[in-house]
Amino acid sequence: MASRVKRLTTEVGFPISCIGITLGNEVVLGGGGGPGGSGVQNKLAIYSIDSAGLKLKRVSEAILSSDEDAPTCLAVHPTDSVVVSSINTCKDAMQKGNNSNCRVFELSKKSVKARGKAAKTICSTSDYDYQKCIAIDALGKLVAGGSTDGTLAVVQYPSLRQAFPYVEAAGEVNDVDFNASGKWLAVATDNELKVISTKDGSLVQNIDGPRTASGQPAVFRFAKFGTNSESKVKGGIEAKSVLYTVLNTKSRKLAYIAMWDTKQWTRIATRPVCQSAITTFALSPSGRLLAVATASLQIAICDAYTLKVLLRVPAAHSFAITALAFDRDDKHLISGSADETCQVLRLPETWPTALDGVVDLVMANLRAVMILIVLLIAILVALVVNS
Repeated sequence: MASRVKRLTTEVGFPISCIGITLGNEVVLGGGGGPGGSGVQNKLAIYSIDSAGLKLKRVSEAILSSDEDAPTCLAVHPTDSVVVSSINTCKDAMQKGNNSNCRVFELSKKSVKARGKAAKTICSTSDYDYQKCIAIDALGKLVAGGSTDGTLAVVQYPSLRQAFPYVEAAGEVNDVDFNASGKWLAVATDNELKVISTKDGSLVQNIDGPRTASGQPAVFRFAKFGTNSESKVKGGIEAKSVLYTVLNTKSRKLAYIAMWDTKQWTRIATRPVCQSAITTFALSPSGRLLAVATASLQIAICDAYTLKVLLRVPAAHSFAITALAFDRDDKHLISGSADETCQVLRLPETWPTALDGVVDLVMANLRAVMILIVLLIAILVALVVNS
């Protein structure tokens, strides 16, 4: 099916580390060359999607300091025209404990401007550590960030004051996500999945020792709560009560998506989706689709209710795929890469069903039979002529 899907790749001139979609359905890209003299600028840039021509057009951008790090993650606010992004300050400031990395940027057609307020959400004083993931709750009142040093920070918006003291995770924080009500926050590290209360940081649920359904040792790479309140998954469970986790086997030869029932805290289903480690993960705004990118540079799109793979795009980029995001209409999937390109994939209006699969199989068999009949006729004709 990938051959029938239209896609466009745009060179943006800087390595992309994070992607967001604005309230106006525009694409925000963050990334750059980091601190030092690489010559590659650090940027936050807004692009519009020309759906007819499948083109990206730059709307506005902010060129950031070359003394500081590039944006490592960002989240778009659900009601305000702003993004919250993590950008490490310069090395000297970090070593002194003065890393005001959590920053707010106002978005407009003319510019991307930093607001005056910033907050420290990383405890480490090493410039090797950075905030790896970020999320904003559905009401836009809380911002959560997880860092490579194991720091989990939750701050209030717009004040950026701590909602509760830092939480120490079991290791490098791979992903954070709020549930639909904003009362819970999922925190994924390699060996542990925590769900905590956003009221005070207290523990709601803990799942450790991740394994696949067959018992293979794995790591938690991502965690996302379901969002659709009108649909149900396997067992009649509401999709909004589901927590999705990405499990990469420790051998990195297989990757799975698992669904958890957050009312009973039981695993609903686990399904293999890729034969390579998953490096980034996204849930569509409608809650109907999941997207993953892998270390082998493949992109796959899955049905969020069944975990069935609907589409595979091999060799989507030439280097590591670092970010994925669906647009607000579920019409496009945007991917970003360290190869300095952004790809827009136009999604089908309808996805294949189980019946479509049966029909495709039958048609393939019919074509094979027809080819065989033609060959037999040709052989018979040749025998008659030669006789």
